[in-house]
Amino acid sequence: MFSVIDCGTTFSRVYIIDNNRQIVTDTCAQVGVRDTVVSGSKEKLKQALTALFHEALDNSGLAVSDIDFVIASGMITSEIGLIEIPHLIAPAGIAELSKGVIRVNDPGILPIGIPIYFIPGIKNHYREDARAHDLMDIDFMRGEEVQCVGILNQDIAVPCSIVTLSSHTKVVYIDKNRKIAASNTTISGQLYDAILNHSSIGKSLVEKEGEPAGGYTYQELIQIACECVANTGLGRTLLMPRFLQVLLKTNAWEREVFTNAAIAADDMKAFEDMRKRGLANDRYIIYGHQNRCEMYQYMLRKFYGDNMEITCISDKDKIGKLTVLGCIAVAEHLISHA
Repeated sequence: MFSVIDCGTTFSRVYIIDNNRQIVTDTCAQVGVRDTVVSGSKEKLKQALTALFHEALDNSGLAVSDIDFVIASGMITSEIGLIEIPHLIAPAGIAELSKGVIRVNDPGILPIGIPIYFIPGIKNHYREDARAHDLMDIDFMRGEEVQCVGILNQDIAVPCSIVTLSSHTKVVYIDKNRKIAASNTTISGQLYDAILNHSSIGKSLVEKEGEPAGGYTYQELIQIACECVANTGLGRTLLMPRFLQVLLKTNAWEREVFTNAAIAADDMKAFEDMRKRGLANDRYIIYGHQNRCEMYQYMLRKFYGDNMEITCISDKDKIGKLTVLGCIAVAEHLISHA
């Protein structure tokens, strides 16, 4: 048996995996590497992950001695995580990830008494003497590479693009050899959160009792948002929900669709950049919240035609298990090549 640790920016989860590669139990907590940034210390993250690990053991009636090892991925291997591990250079697949795994059994890093295998992230291939002029070529990931392995382990046709819709939008191109060839990332998820919770625009996205609808269709709102972003930029377009509320007749649903469409329209530049570099075809797998998946699926068809082959994964449980599936695949590769 072994355990999986999935550590993110604000949320972490620990799983126990049995010998049949099934999840015995899992525990989670609202803790992540952001706590390291806020506190200036790794202690809170270390203590929280240790507590989660023991909680998972208690929930399944197991002892530490029942677990052979832990395999960990995500932001835990970043400079603000528990141990910094350099990114692998794309292209990289399961073989490269397994080879790049770092084995640690150090209570100073995580005091759980068994070996931990840390999976590295992946960065784009760019010239060694790169400078700011080369920023368009530069991107990296920590955590999404394992989720991509989890998706690819389900016999997905390649080449394809895998799109993450979470705190970031990340477009990952998978080549014909089932390797991550490159990625392109935007901060759109965090941007929406900042607008909703930390700006004057946020109150325009919250339902207000008795507001009459403006009578706009979903498709119409997307078209208007795309035109506004194209002609006046994202910054001004994101101010427009206030105009829609104060000066025109709309309800919160219409303003939210408009806002999400504006952000998605701007994200299409990341998709277009990948296509211009030959890092895309017409096959996409999108995973994230259902509303966002539907928005990006609609937008991709709008920009690139109805013949796009698009698969959406929006079930929360299935998305959560992508990391587990990827870690299991890496663990099995490690075991078989030991």
